[in-house]
Amino acid sequence: MARLAQGNESGLFRAVRLFVLMAGGVLAGAVQLAILPAMTQMAAHFSENGGDGAFIAQNVTTIAAPVMAFGAPLIGWLAGILGKRKVLLAAAVIYGAAGIAGAAAPDLWTLLASRLILGLAAAGYVTIAVALVGDYYAGEARDKLIGWFSVVGGGGTMLVLFAAGKLTEFGGWHAPFFLYLAGFPLAILAFFTVFEVPRAAAASVASARSDSVRGAAGIFVLVILISIVMYAVTIQGTFLMASEGIVNPSTQSNILLLATVGSMAGAYLFGLIRPRLGFHLVLALLWAALAIGTIGFASTPNVFLLALFAGLAGMGSGLMQPLTQSAVLNILSPAAAARGVGLAVGCIFLGQFLNPYVLSPLRAAFGVQGAFVAAGAAAALGAALAVIWRLRIGLRPARAGL
Repeated sequence: MARLAQGNESGLFRAVRLFVLMAGGVLAGAVQLAILPAMTQMAAHFSENGGDGAFIAQNVTTIAAPVMAFGAPLIGWLAGILGKRKVLLAAAVIYGAAGIAGAAAPDLWTLLASRLILGLAAAGYVTIAVALVGDYYAGEARDKLIGWFSVVGGGGTMLVLFAAGKLTEFGGWHAPFFLYLAGFPLAILAFFTVFEVPRAAAASVASARSDSVRGAAGIFVLVILISIVMYAVTIQGTFLMASEGIVNPSTQSNILLLATVGSMAGAYLFGLIRPRLGFHLVLALLWAALAIGTIGFASTPNVFLLALFAGLAGMGSGLMQPLTQSAVLNILSPAAAARGVGLAVGCIFLGQFLNPYVLSPLRAAFGVQGAFVAAGAAAALGAALAVIWRLRIGLRPARAGL
């Protein structure tokens, strides 16, 4: 069964709904990237009052991240009570309102508060959007769409970054906040196209699934472990490049941009290889890409090779999100799907948060290159264990979702 509860809906109706759901990744990425080009002007503005403008601008940009980490599981729980449709509509409206509020904020504290609310709304939208993909689609169709969710998210945020730069250039640091108004038209489209999947339709594919998120606990742990390693290049990469004498910010940014491109490629690849290889072998490929990319990144000062290895590590991270989220949707029933997806999203941010705490002691003990090699070695071990896991299963029926 490829689609659920589609009824007599027209192709245009389904296309608009899919557009609404796929926009989730773009909204989440835009939380930080939409105002990234405005940071220097924002810093100058807050410096006029005698404050540390650079520090303030960085906090305005990043303060939403922890809210997204802890807000996603909360929103998933709330959707189980109120329903996915209501939560998605509320998240879209709040996203637009909180986002544009930043442009009119009369003081720093109001601006920071609007950013916190924006992060919570973005976490809610992306969590419910992925859960609804699981409700409306099943099997290979769903897996491909979850992969495309990451592809669209990566490509869309790159367009947002470009648009934000132009808006900042012509309208100052307040102008990019108007990009968040996208939440309002998405709310209107969602109102007319997104509805709860009837319980009977959902139950027809969920008889063997768990109603408790504890059924996917192993996946959540896996997400945290993968996230700690996959953020090595993006979080620690500038320090490693600086140690190699690559200190130009533009050069560093261009190299790290390949990680985003690689992530989009990995997400697209997922839909092609998941039906053929299965969960365990895709997991092994994911770990292997992270291992080669991370160790390779630490092994060369060549700019082109650094970009190549950053892209390879990014490919591993691009495989991670659709692989683990599709597994969560396979393991959990529709009633628990939103909570499960919310926890999975939160675990990604938790792994990102833990990355410095794990790699910093390794940097102190072995140097920055040694820390990268250690992270890569851990990924290589993960690849080996995934292959062994697959061999142990053999021809026995795999657990649901795996």
